[in-house]
Amino acid sequence: MGRRYKLLILIALTCLLICIGIIAFNTQVSHAASPQQLKAAFLVNFIKLTKWPVDFATLEIGIYKDAKFSDLLTKLLAGKKIQGKDVTVKLQEDAALFANCHVVFVPKSAEGELGDVFTKIKALGDTPPKLTVGEEDPFIDAGGMIAFVPVGAKIKFKVNLGPAKAKKFSISAKLLKLALDVKQ
Repeated sequence: MGRRYKLLILIALTCLLICIGIIAFNTQVSHAASPQQLKAAFLVNFIKLTKWPVDFATLEIGIYKDAKFSDLLTKLLAGKKIQGKDVTVKLQEDAALFANCHVVFVPKSAEGELGDVFTKIKALGDTPPKLTVGEEDPFIDAGGMIAFVPVGAKIKFKVNLGPAKAKKFSISAKLLKLALDVKQ
């Protein structure tokens, strides 16, 4: 009787685990995040895992010419705080208007404008210092700090420590370990 009892328990546990796996898989498939949602979640975590060289009351995130991403991020952050700070999201069509932003996101669609965008951001000075986040290698090559890169169906990111260190940002070792590549 002892062996049969153990076998029945093992079979019941196996069935239970299979059912849980099926439910979890179906939940993941039906609620799969879009690439934009993943980028928004990543962006929030980049902010959480970065220390600014100065303190501030409200964290301002600037989005360059990407209304859909701006709307998504605004909805995601509605009523929430990051690092204990209130958060505002500002959509701008001109990089010269990011004067009060702590984070600036530049989408891939602005790839041809990167030189102009970085020139305008640099002209704004370092008050406050701006964490620059964009997409793909040209963004990193132009002096961006963090860039999303597609790897198959996944979204990964690269970090360019040179500009981050120049602005005295402290990027968490946890974040750097997760990066696909860290450029010194």
